[in-house]
Amino acid sequence: MSRLAIVKLLVPVALAAGGATMIAYCTIYTPDLVPEIEAGSGIGWWSHGIDGGDQTCLSAGMPTPSDRPAPSDSTVIAPIYLAVGSMRIGSQDPNFQPDPNAWQDLGMDIDGVCTNSPTCLQDNPPVSCAPTETAIPYDGNYCRDNTFGKLEVQAASIPEVGGKYGLNDDAFNCALCTGAYNFLIKISNYNGTANDDSVRIDLYPSPGLESVLPWNCQDADWRSHPCFTADMPWLIRDTAVTQDAGGPSLPDAVLADPNAYVRDGYVVAELPPDTLFWFPSIAGRKSDVATAFPLKFTQALVAGQITKAEDGTWTIADGTIAGRSRESDIIEGFRLIGFCDTNDPQDFSLMQNYLHGSLDVLADGGNDPSTTCDGVSVGIAFTARQATPGSLIHVDELVECPEVDGGSDASTDAPDDADDGGADGGDDAATDAAGD
Repeated sequence: MSRLAIVKLLVPVALAAGGATMIAYCTIYTPDLVPEIEAGSGIGWWSHGIDGGDQTCLSAGMPTPSDRPAPSDSTVIAPIYLAVGSMRIGSQDPNFQPDPNAWQDLGMDIDGVCTNSPTCLQDNPPVSCAPTETAIPYDGNYCRDNTFGKLEVQAASIPEVGGKYGLNDDAFNCALCTGAYNFLIKISNYNGTANDDSVRIDLYPSPGLESVLPWNCQDADWRSHPCFTADMPWLIRDTAVTQDAGGPSLPDAVLADPNAYVRDGYVVAELPPDTLFWFPSIAGRKSDVATAFPLKFTQALVAGQITKAEDGTWTIADGTIAGRSRESDIIEGFRLIGFCDTNDPQDFSLMQNYLHGSLDVLADGGNDPSTTCDGVSVGIAFTARQATPGSLIHVDELVECPEVDGGSDASTDAPDDADDGGADGGDDAATDAAGD
């Protein structure tokens, strides 16, 4: 991974203001000075200095609309389709090894306030909203906001929760590798260079490859097997598109940002308000994979380094999803995967109390230290690689607290041979979906 060398030079400048002298500070970053800080996982050209009281600290920051580059090359290349290759939510380091502090290096500084980050400790840390308890939820490294990642660490450490409901990074990544579910990304109106002031991003939830790979996600050595390749077609949820048409060229998606941009090799897009970021799955198709948590964002931004390889395929490295979610939506998400007060009252109560005490942002995107926090910050790292869209298929909506075995997978009009993941089954499923 590349490194961003950063030095903080505080340059006092006397400014006359109503007879008072103000001190302005200039934070300068250069590639040849120390200390070195890992670029990536939320650190990039958008990062900057922030006032930490008696010190100036580095904030991971967050791209803004004002960072959009100037209009340049108007050439447009063919649309690029990618599928998520891996994700880190909070409990694993970049090498996918268990690390209870990994959440601190994921995400961005979404509220612009550094609250007792380990890299910016303060005697009286500022907050962006009033904490729900005496203990103040603290930021990750470089002021990153990622309470959801800290919650995932807690869930993964409890076998009755992380094991039973699959809420852990390793199981989730195996599901992505084998093609049990995914989210496809289309990048269009793109000039193919490191800077483009206007591109379109479309997002398509997928219930998996037309032919799911057979690796067993319960085996510790699942990483020794190859993952999906660019030529393997992915099923597309029929409600994800604005027209009744499947791949290999998809119509516009319901979830889209028509005003995204690329700057210095990073594509930047905003998710629509109240986006449900859920990886749908087909009931009974692959029973050994992790439950995909239905995470609803009130606000979220996606950034990732887009690169074309020598073989002509495209990838996204160093991807970050940074956003906010309501407390009520997180609780609903647990209920939708079958983790409920009716079937697991003790653990559910512990989760609910921990979540409430960890609220660290306002869900509407504002900052007001006098208003009680009602939201959870989210920071997720991801990679993506080129993919092929396939047929449409119908997937039912999730149901809260299903009665049968606390089940969590949505049912579907899937074909009889869906358990085998056959490509013919995907075509039949598309026909069924059209009939609905």
